[in-house]
Amino acid sequence: MSTIEEWESSLRSAQLVQQGLLPKKRHFERLFNESLVIYQPKEIISGDFYWIGKKHDHRYIVVGDCTGHGISASMTAVLALNLLEYIIMNKGIKRPDRILEELDKRFIESFTGHDNNNFDNPWIDIAIISIDDHSDNMFFAAANRKIIHYSGSGKHQIIKANGYPIGGWQYHQERHFDMVQLKYKKGDKVYLGSDGYQDQFGGPLNKKFGSSNLHNLIESGAHLGMEEQKERLSQALANWKGNFDQTDDICIVGIEV
Repeated sequence: MSTIEEWESSLRSAQLVQQGLLPKKRHFERLFNESLVIYQPKEIISGDFYWIGKKHDHRYIVVGDCTGHGISASMTAVLALNLLEYIIMNKGIKRPDRILEELDKRFIESFTGHDNNNFDNPWIDIAIISIDDHSDNMFFAAANRKIIHYSGSGKHQIIKANGYPIGGWQYHQERHFDMVQLKYKKGDKVYLGSDGYQDQFGGPLNKKFGSSNLHNLIESGAHLGMEEQKERLSQALANWKGNFDQTDDICIVGIEV
C-alpha cells in the first residue's frame, strides 16, 4: 500500500469515528417531528458538527463550525462535542447563553500552556437552541452564527447573535453571550448551519452562493416536508457547484419543532 493510500485509509477510519459521535436519524426522530441534515465534509473529515439532546424537559440542538477544515478542524469538533455533552448532560446547565459561556471558558482552558505568540489558536462559530416543552418557548444564543425561524403561518425571521466566536481569545478577553427568547407553535421550523453552503463558489461567474440566496431558498421551500427540502437544497448546491471544488465543510440542520 502506498503512502497516499495509507493516508486515505487513516482518514476513512477517522471519518467512521467522527460520524459515530454525531446524532443518528433515530435520535432526531425521538426529539423532533421532522428534520433534515446536510453534512458534507470538504476533506473526508469535517470541522463542522451538530449535536442534539434532551435534559430537564428541554430539547437542545447545536450546530458548530470550527476553524478551517480537515484534520485539525475535525479534532476541534470532537473536543467541542465532548465539552457540550459534559456541560449540558453532566453539568446540567440549561440556558444557551450560559452554555456558551461555559463552553468558551473550558475551550480556552484546553489550550492553556501554549505560547500564544507562536500558537494559532482555533475558534468555533456556533448556534444553540433550547426548546422548553412546558412553556412553548425557544431560547437561542450563538457565537458568530444566526438561525432562521419559520412559523407555521408563513412568516420567517433571521435572528443574529454575538459577532465573536468561542475561543480565539485574542479577540475578546471577557465575553458575554446574549440570549433571545422566542414563542413557538407546533409546526414551526428552525434552521441552523455553518457558512459552508453560502460560501460555495460556482455558478456562471464562479461566485459565492451567498447568504441571501440560501435564505431565500430555505424560505421558499419551508412549507414542504423536510425530506423534500433536503433534496431541494442538495440539488441547488450541486447545480451551483458544478465542476468546481468544494470550498469548505458544509452543514445545515433543520427541525420541525
